[in-house]
Amino acid sequence: MSIGSKVLVYSQNAATRERLIRLLMYQRFVPKAVESVSYATLALVSGEFPIFLCTYDPEDEETIQFLDFMRKDGQMRSVIPVLVLSKPTRDSLANLVRIGCANFILHDAGQQVFFDKMEQIAASIGDIRDKRQFVRVEIPEYENAQLLVTARNGNKYPVRVGNVSMGGLQLTWTADKMPVQRMVVGDVLMNCLLVIKSLDLYADLKIISVFNYKAGTQFVGLNEDRQAQLCNFIYERLLAEKIS
Repeated sequence: MSIGSKVLVYSQNAATRERLIRLLMYQRFVPKAVESVSYATLALVSGEFPIFLCTYDPEDEETIQFLDFMRKDGQMRSVIPVLVLSKPTRDSLANLVRIGCANFILHDAGQQVFFDKMEQIAASIGDIRDKRQFVRVEIPEYENAQLLVTARNGNKYPVRVGNVSMGGLQLTWTADKMPVQRMVVGDVLMNCLLVIKSLDLYADLKIISVFNYKAGTQFVGLNEDRQAQLCNFIYERLLAEKIS
């Protein structure tokens, strides 16, 4: 994973942090969230995060003081700050520009505006990624990650999950453990149960590719609550594995 894909996220609001994390993961960034400027300082001086995404409103003195300090600090000056603005005023924007901030996204601007801006900033530091991809987590075989597929007769059978992303799953098997139902591109596997560690998630999956002992699948109709569960699982794994 390119270091350019890493983004540090700061907001005092937990719901906002979760929303920003989810949006970034849809773009295949590897985000890390912090809830205080002290933690932000420790992360940014490490040089691990070239982009700092934070929320700001005109009454937030702590954040603007931190941004001012960050733009003057020798170790953090190269980090690109991106501000998600709530109710900006002319004076607040002037202050932000004065201290060296130039990338702004309105809080209610919509997802596509957010996506376009983050892609533009990533491209400016040479981080060109396939927009169709998602952050993907490999699942070690010892974790016994399984998809319980509902067969046409109503019974469920397990298939091992090789990796997981916001887009879908890679299913794997061996010659002695073939799926009882043939994998055919275009078929939809209905009401499957994904079981990995603490995640139990029902989903419909469309088969998009089949190779020797492998099949690529895509989530179909995953609702917002299930997307959030999946996002949280992937995010926790990314942090635990310290992907670089």
